[in-house]
Amino acid sequence: MVWIIFNLSVVLALGMFGYKFYLKYSIDKMGADLENARATLQPETIRELTRLDNRINSSRELILEHQILSPLFGFLEASTLKTVRFSAFYYSMTGQDLQLSMKGEARGYAALALQADIFDKSQYFKNAIFSDLSLNAKGDVNFSFEAVVDPSLVSYQKEVERLGIPAPAPASTSTATSTSN
Repeated sequence: MVWIIFNLSVVLALGMFGYKFYLKYSIDKMGADLENARATLQPETIRELTRLDNRINSSRELILEHQILSPLFGFLEASTLKTVRFSAFYYSMTGQDLQLSMKGEARGYAALALQADIFDKSQYFKNAIFSDLSLNAKGDVNFSFEAVVDPSLVSYQKEVERLGIPAPAPASTSTATSTSN
């Protein structure tokens, strides 16, 4: 029984000693493989791809934050009554908000009240205020208008989505397609 335990201990000791050399060999081989992999990565290509990625991300941020006024003008054209006209248009950025100021003329208080109701019900104007009401020589009502414009109306990204323009696919996954009439 003692000899069995002794022989088993010697075999286990030799196995551990051999395993130690095997582990050292494996670690050295993995280190060499890692160095070979690093050498094939081409650091200049990696730097160029990193710079390209940074430029793409910057462009994406610019597009997401870019604002355009053409949808605002389209909305004003569609929602302004024929008896109301605007003679001055001003806007300014206050933080993330677009502050709109306009001066205009309406053919009467009823037309102005109806226009105010249309703008109040609009999802695109917040805090819409008509002020400086006065009658001019022709009997029309002069007024000033101020509102905060909803960012979704002047968002370039939202306009592209509204127009249904597809986003460009990455070059590695693009495929040729055709349409038939």
